This record gives sequence, structure tokens and C-alpha cells, in this order.
Amino acid sequence: MNIPANGNSKPVWKYYWLLMRPWNLGIIILTMSLFMLHAGKWNPANLRWPEALTVLVAVLFTAAGGYVINDIFDIEEDIINKPEKRIIAKYISLKKAHWFYGLLLLMSLITGFMTGWSMGFLCIVMNLLLYFYSSDLKGTNLWGNMLVSFMNGVVIFTAAQGTLILGDGYFAEYALLAFLITMAREIVKDIEDIVGDKAQECETFPIVYGENKATWLSIGILTLLNLLVIYLMAEIGKTIFTVYSIIFILLPVFYFYYLLINADTKGHYTRIQRLLKGLMITGILSVIFI
Repeated sequence: MNIPANGNSKPVWKYYWLLMRPWNLGIIILTMSLFMLHAGKWNPANLRWPEALTVLVAVLFTAAGGYVINDIFDIEEDIINKPEKRIIAKYISLKKAHWFYGLLLLMSLITGFMTGWSMGFLCIVMNLLLYFYSSDLKGTNLWGNMLVSFMNGVVIFTAAQGTLILGDGYFAEYALLAFLITMAREIVKDIEDIVGDKAQECETFPIVYGENKATWLSIGILTLLNLLVIYLMAEIGKTIFTVYSIIFILLPVFYFYYLLINADTKGHYTRIQRLLKGLMITGILSVIFI
């Protein structure tokens, strides 16, 4: 077993695994699998094999590569914002992190082009955007937030490439749902990381306009989310979908209002952004009841 020099008992491969954000990858697997099955009318025979598998793997490699390159560029910020969670330059050398990113990038392109030319070129574009986000846009005022939110919405659309028969999948509406939840969470994360971002002279929304305005911007975005869900309830018209959405999306958003208005420490914002990840899961799961 390869033990890091600092005496930590975790084998080195586990740090590579953690570097890829396994929980986030799990959400991607859940999201794409549900939308493939839903679009194919819940019949696995309506999935396009093996493309259904290769498109999923291509997105996973692309997302994992994005997480790694993001951590490579965020070494200085993470020393301040997340000293207990940083991996690169602590358990994995910067050189090895670059090699690992290159491997993930290569696998992303290989599996993307195995799916088809359109998916292959989409993987090229997604990888370029993720690199550009990490290198230039992350510390900017909202542009980086919008880019990563847009990328999360794109994940839902890629699921369509894995199906032979497309039912009424509500891809656009759920892509917007993913965008809004991610956007709110990204702004909360910027408030959470404001100390480290200031040290690196970033110009995120909370730094430029203040934490209070950033809080209300998040509340406004979550309000748009609730309006979208109300529209979906009226459009779909199924009692079970309506009941689920009220309990697991609408009411939690009102709880987030309370948490955001009363948050005043880094720990509060850490809790909120983690709970917003849970809201993403419950939001995606609602497609089961359409």
C-alpha cells in the first residue's frame, strides 16, 4: 500500500478518486440514466446501445477532468478556503495531477467519438469551456457561475443521444431547472469562499457587490426555480408529480430563503450549498413521476 509522506493512512489511489468528486459523478449518472429511461418511455429496449453507455462515460470523464483542472488552478485559494480538503500539492503532486487530467481528457475524447461525431465535438467544446472556466472565468463576476450552470444543463440534453424513441422528456425545462439550482449554489459557494477569493484578487459577485446582494440574488434565482416548478405542475397535470414537487422542491426552497437570510458565517454557507446539492437530486428525481 502506498502511504503519503505525511503519514495519512489512505492509499494514494483514493485521493485520485476523491479528486474526481465521486458524489457529483454519482449525480450525473443518476441524472442521465433517469432521462434516458424517461425519454425511452421507461423501456431499456428503447435505449440506443452501446451509445447509451459511451455517452454516459464520456460525460463522466469530461466532468471528472473539469474537477481536476479546477483544483489545479485553485491550489492557492484552497489553501485558504479548504485547507482540510485540498488534495493537489498535499497528497498528489502538481505534475501527477496534470498527468491525471491529461488521461481523463483523452478518455473523454475517445468515448465521445465512440458515441458519434457530434458527441465527440461536444466533448471537445465542453473540455475547452471547463479549462477556460478554471483558468480565466472562475473568479469573474457571474460569467463563470453561468458557464458552469450551463454545463450542468447540457448534461441533461446529452442523455437524448442514448435513446431510440424520444417521449416527452421535458429536456429544456429540466435543463433550466439544473441551471437555476446550480447558479444559486455557485453564488452561495462564492460567498463561502470570499476570504480566499479576495486574497487572490478575484472579482466574484459577493466581492464586487457584497454578501447581502449576493444573498438576495440567490433568493431571486430560487424564486425563478419555484415559478418553473409551478409551471411544470400545471403543464404536466399529474397529482403525484404536484404533491412530490410541493414537498421536495417548493417547500425546501422556502426553507432556503430562511437559511440564506439568517446566514452570517462560512459554516452556514457551507451547509446551504451542500443542501442545494440535495435539492438538485430531488429536483431530478421528480422526472420519475411525469
